[in-house]
Amino acid sequence: MAWIESHQGTDRHPKTRKLCRKLGISTPAAVGHLHMFWWWAMDFAQDGDISRYGPDDIADAIEWEGDSEQLYSALVEAGFIDETETGREIHDWYAYAGRLIETRKKDADRKRRDREKRKAAADLSAGCPPDIPRTDEGQRSESTRDLNPNPNHNQYKDKDYCPEPPPAGQDDPPPSGKGKKPDKYGPDNTYYKMAVYFKGKVDEMAKGEGIEHLTARSNMQTWADDFRKLVELDKQSDTRLIQDVMDWVVKDNFWCRNVLSAESFRKQFGKLVLAMRKPNRQPRPAGRSDKQSIDIVQDQEPAPEVSQEEYEELLRLAERMESGKGEQR
Repeated sequence: MAWIESHQGTDRHPKTRKLCRKLGISTPAAVGHLHMFWWWAMDFAQDGDISRYGPDDIADAIEWEGDSEQLYSALVEAGFIDETETGREIHDWYAYAGRLIETRKKDADRKRRDREKRKAAADLSAGCPPDIPRTDEGQRSESTRDLNPNPNHNQYKDKDYCPEPPPAGQDDPPPSGKGKKPDKYGPDNTYYKMAVYFKGKVDEMAKGEGIEHLTARSNMQTWADDFRKLVELDKQSDTRLIQDVMDWVVKDNFWCRNVLSAESFRKQFGKLVLAMRKPNRQPRPAGRSDKQSIDIVQDQEPAPEVSQEEYEELLRLAERMESGKGEQR
């Protein structure tokens, strides 16, 4: 069983303290989640490349009960995950488990050689020696001259290697070009163009809202792959509808702050379409209230005009009424 050494300075490292602040958790909780993250990677991402896993996968691996997007952003900002041009990698993973991976590879090669030698020995004992390649001079080649029918298998046995804790300079950037893979989506790729278009819309909205820091570190290859999944896996082939949703979501009061990546766009696409098509749902103009205005005084129709004769008749009627009141007194 593979294992890693827990460095005594992990709890006091500035990266760990930053992770605590970002997630609002205690230091023991952060140290525990980090170790679960590294243990999980040793089984499912031995090369340190976690591009094929999303925030939900990482949250499930370390049993994080909060928001997975917040967890992923905190791991990136604290420096435990590196976002590269080709995907996502665990920071300085080779320092954690690189030599362990090499040891496993050497062990696999050793076992393969052992199997080949045991097979050759079995063939000899059965009276069916293998073909022996010879040189032009009739001599056996060097590859079979020293064949040992009874090899000592214990001579290859070695102890499992326990990787050392990360070095003090673990925050230094990796050498340029190390482990870099060619881009899967080029500038002329349809999904890459969709990613660039939506990124421009999100950046414009984020700048107006003052939240540029939430979209600053974006990987266009990952965005393009999310749009590919939306079209090919989710069967959303109506690209015109997708573009309409892109244009709408950055203007909606609620969704503009909740859809800041291609991954969340794909995840919420069905809800976004329904919300966009909901009647009477329009962006609220700036500086205007949503409350319905109520007139204090109702508008009245103009009074009909009175002729001079009618006016004099009304005066006489008023005088008679007034004189009648006086007699009653």
